[in-house]
Amino acid sequence: MKKARFKRLFRGLILIKILGFCLPVCVFAETIPLPLTLDYPLLRSLIIDSAFSDQGQTAVLLDEYEGCTNITVSEPKLSGSDSLVRFETKINLRSGIPFGGKCMMPIAWEGYLVLCQRPEIDNKKWLLSFKTVDSFVYDKDHQPAKIAGIIWHFVKSYVYDYLNNITIDLSPPISDVKSCLLPMFAEKTRQNTKKMLDSMRPGIIHTTSKALKINILADVETIEDRQIDSETISPQELEGFIHIWEIWDSLLVQMITALTGEPISEEDRRLLVNLLLETRHRFVEELSGINMRNDFVREQFVSVWQQLSPVLRKYLGDNSDKNLSNYLAFFTAYDALLALDKIGPSIGIEISRNGLIRLARLLNSQIDTLSYKPAINEKLRRILELDPAMEPTGTFFEGDEIEIKMEDKDSDGTNGNLSKVIFPFFFKPAWAGPKKPIPKLKQIREWVVPKKGLNKYIERIKELLNNSALNALEKGGLSKRYHRIYQQIVLSTAWQESCFRQFIIKKDRLTYLRSYNGSSVGLMQINERVWRGIYHMNHLRWNIRYNMMAGCEILDLYIKRYALRKIDQIDPFTDSKFVGVIYAMYNGGPGQFKKFLKRDRDQKAYRSDTLFKEKYSWVTSDQWNNITKCLIHGN
Repeated sequence: MKKARFKRLFRGLILIKILGFCLPVCVFAETIPLPLTLDYPLLRSLIIDSAFSDQGQTAVLLDEYEGCTNITVSEPKLSGSDSLVRFETKINLRSGIPFGGKCMMPIAWEGYLVLCQRPEIDNKKWLLSFKTVDSFVYDKDHQPAKIAGIIWHFVKSYVYDYLNNITIDLSPPISDVKSCLLPMFAEKTRQNTKKMLDSMRPGIIHTTSKALKINILADVETIEDRQIDSETISPQELEGFIHIWEIWDSLLVQMITALTGEPISEEDRRLLVNLLLETRHRFVEELSGINMRNDFVREQFVSVWQQLSPVLRKYLGDNSDKNLSNYLAFFTAYDALLALDKIGPSIGIEISRNGLIRLARLLNSQIDTLSYKPAINEKLRRILELDPAMEPTGTFFEGDEIEIKMEDKDSDGTNGNLSKVIFPFFFKPAWAGPKKPIPKLKQIREWVVPKKGLNKYIERIKELLNNSALNALEKGGLSKRYHRIYQQIVLSTAWQESCFRQFIIKKDRLTYLRSYNGSSVGLMQINERVWRGIYHMNHLRWNIRYNMMAGCEILDLYIKRYALRKIDQIDPFTDSKFVGVIYAMYNGGPGQFKKFLKRDRDQKAYRSDTLFKEKYSWVTSDQWNNITKCLIHGN
């Protein structure tokens, strides 16, 4: 008995040992549905592209004897009802007898044909077709029509046959979906990914009131791995993390600017602006944190799509002049990634550079790569409803600092002849237009905080800020009631952000002011990542007037687009609370509107809230002597 018990125990230990080796690589397979959604506007555009491609979105089915006999269908419309697609088209019929170059006894009829169709799909060829199960004929007033036999003959023999043979080839977008999905999976799961993509096949078709939804069935193998990837970014992984986010940010810009020229509603435009600014502000916060998360980019990728997808579908799907197959592939690939993401980390999804680039090419085939460029993107400015970018004037440098020779310093701490002591290695003057003569560096030198004459310097900065604010107000849009408070906010923000400094000198080197985390620059501390593509980066750094202009424009945007639109939520309303919420958004993005009001209500103000409130009270009470403390300390 003891020997038998020992054998059972030994076998159990061996089994546990075997399972211990097996578990890290045990494969669990399941079939999951991936959504392919054909919103009716997009489906209509695909049908127009396929079957109504004649001029004016028509199809001429018969045209004989110089138009004596003619059948034309046009104006297709689609909707869903009772698990069927309702397909409506306008019909124009004309039938006569050609005689002697004339059309004798012509019969003409105009009306509508409605087909109730069941969508079907070929499992091998990915061909979507529609089988008619019922039909209705209406006159031109959309009333039930009784039509003559000869006309009904034409409808049956030409119109029915034509409409019942409409097909949409889904194989090209499905192929594009596969090519986008493959690089979005970790290298260690690439073999399983290939199997999953090869197994993709059509499943059940669902007809809803808004869209035709086709389940793409895929056999997914998940690997139970006991070794979980680190939840945080290591210093070695930081560079790669930043690079992937920058590519993702470039894709987001491509998605948003794809809507340039579309009749975007104000509500949808606000959503686009919110998504862009909030996504970028969140990354800056993440980058400033102690423990950055490995899945941060993936979470943004998922969250943004859930909000952006309906807007893109609304405007991009209802236009047969565009590459609809690519748009369908783009939507489907993104939706598939979200569906697969819900399975969990074991499937091995990662947001990769190549995958993001392939997605971008579906929106714009001319894209070779997704570059994180600092250049101004006029399309992005139009989406934000900002004026065309001003051509900056004045000098700037491409480098980060200017070395100052000790013997060339003036008694006030500035460089007496900076233009002679620039290290060519660090700097080359850059210009947006044709080459210009290298200017004197007086424009930089005069805005270095002097050791003497601080009051004069403060007055000059105030004058410059007031002029920038007035220029912003002249563009219109802000009620005169808020002009004075706007000017006070501009002065208070500059005081809070930089203590009126654009440049500083450190160890005999002159440079532009940077925030503690390196993300914001200049007197108004414009965040370079948040406002990339909207402002000229080097001018923000080296051109104090341009930096002020940008800060004034941003404050104006937050006042008009957020604070005034939601002014009823600032309850009870006070000037202090109003300016506080504007600065909170300037400092942390649109999401700070509600967060600031909650902090104020709970009496849990951030230190930045308190400090700005202090600066605002000093500005409104003309206590400018207080600024000398931070200016002296800053030097």
